[in-house]
Amino acid sequence: MTRIIRLFLLTALLAACTERPPLGTLRAGLTPEIVATVENELLYIAVEGIQTESTVQPAERLYGVINWRTLDNFSEISTRNGVIVATRSLGDDLMSADVTGTIAALQGRDGGDYYPRFHTMLDGEYQPYFESFQCIVESRAPETLTIIDRTYRTTRIEEVCATPERTVTNRYWVGSDGTVLRSRQWIGESVAHIQTERLK
Repeated sequence: MTRIIRLFLLTALLAACTERPPLGTLRAGLTPEIVATVENELLYIAVEGIQTESTVQPAERLYGVINWRTLDNFSEISTRNGVIVATRSLGDDLMSADVTGTIAALQGRDGGDYYPRFHTMLDGEYQPYFESFQCIVESRAPETLTIIDRTYRTTRIEEVCATPERTVTNRYWVGSDGTVLRSRQWIGESVAHIQTERLK
């Protein structure tokens, strides 16, 4: 219980600070002993654009989507097969995303071709606008990954997605069972990339 409280305090402190510690400070403090005290699945996230990080746990599962929430229930990300499809309370939120092509690519079903990806965002007047990407997997390579105290054999997949205005790169480390164990995914202009890591 003490370690769970410590995990909560670390997360809350970093979320509340006006002058944030360097990104990665919370992650560096997550020991095997702390993670072992959490009974549920646990996901680490780092939001690069706003320089904040936290751990999140599943709050609900709906039609193949997992909604992960912070311990204070303030922020949330949603994933489908490890790919982020929505965010809440991060500022420039992703309202929804069609990532069918990305999921197929992570499962090796893209055939090496381009595929679409669609993001729905809100503008400054809370009106929806859409970004349509054309994506392709540029590389797949085996890579050994260590998370906390466990080592995994993964495939590191690099996905490049482009619109007329921007080109972004997403990276996924996929385990032998198809689980996305680590990722770095582009969300939007101010949020930029979100890093994820499956801690358990």
